[in-house]
Amino acid sequence: MSKPEAGTAGIIDAGIEAIRAAGGRVTTTKRLLLEVLSTTPGHLSSDELASLVQGRNVEVAPSTIYRILDEFERLKLVEHSHSGTGPATYHLRSVAHGHLTCQRCGSMIEVSPRLFEDLVTGARQQHGFEVDPHHFAVLGVCAACVGLT
Repeated sequence: MSKPEAGTAGIIDAGIEAIRAAGGRVTTTKRLLLEVLSTTPGHLSSDELASLVQGRNVEVAPSTIYRILDEFERLKLVEHSHSGTGPATYHLRSVAHGHLTCQRCGSMIEVSPRLFEDLVTGARQQHGFEVDPHHFAVLGVCAACVGLT
């Protein structure tokens, strides 16, 4: 396994601690996946994550990555979101944010969860519904595609 960058060590250590605290085993593959998640910018599908991990260890089966992602989600280390196009994507849960996805070019913009406060409050007050704004993307057209930039 390659050595993680200094800035990622804290994320990896926190992940390892969470796995152990839940009674799980810390395997080489779990460490590799934590490293990939902490050093790769953006949101990645499970297949993209599996490919990146396999680039570091060809013996890792994609099904192993899928199971580990499920475990990491239960431990609240990662969260997945649906962008409205393509497969669900994963990212570290360390910084909560919402997503705006352009239906023309596919770009995804990370936004503060405060952008969705009125939606969350309205859904709760009017319908008794709890919205998870981190789990989905709001679809629309980005400024570049509209021609505003």
